[in-house]
Amino acid sequence: MEVKYALRIKANFFWDSLNVIRASILGANDGIISVSGIVLGAAGANLDSKTLLISGLSGMLAGACSMAGGEWISVSTQRDIQEKTLEKQDQATNKGCENCPIKLQKNDILMPLHAAASSFCSFIIGAMIPLLTMTLASPAHRVVFTLIAMIASLSINATVCTHHSDASTSKTIVRNVVTGLLTTLVTFILGSSV
Repeated sequence: MEVKYALRIKANFFWDSLNVIRASILGANDGIISVSGIVLGAAGANLDSKTLLISGLSGMLAGACSMAGGEWISVSTQRDIQEKTLEKQDQATNKGCENCPIKLQKNDILMPLHAAASSFCSFIIGAMIPLLTMTLASPAHRVVFTLIAMIASLSINATVCTHHSDASTSKTIVRNVVTGLLTTLVTFILGSSV
């Protein structure tokens, strides 16, 4: 009895769980890359440690709120479409279409709050890696250490997100790291030119 109940719960939240995982992976990646770009850009401008910390914290909070808001809007739109689809399916069934295939179930409906909270939290966690590295490292080594921390954390995130899939882990790592390096290169050059 308990096994059947557990399987039913698992089936009920399958699509929402996948959506939460997707939001978490993207949120962590964005947190790592965005805040690395901010603090490395500020470091390129030779800003003091306090300013680096405030810049990083501001970027972290703004980015986390932006990601959560984006997820909320996006998943809410998906949910609206799903609810309209369910209404049409119910109308077709009520009109006597007994053999009509029902492709969407009520249990498939996505939860915007789940994706938004997941994205917010994972962005914060990802952002803390470059922020703490930049803040705690000595001024002489903070740029190099932050780059190393960014590359390592992006590689770990890529490995985790491809663990149970057929996607190439090495390709995903390369894409993540190249995106992070290009982002931080642009911001560091911009900061250095000020």
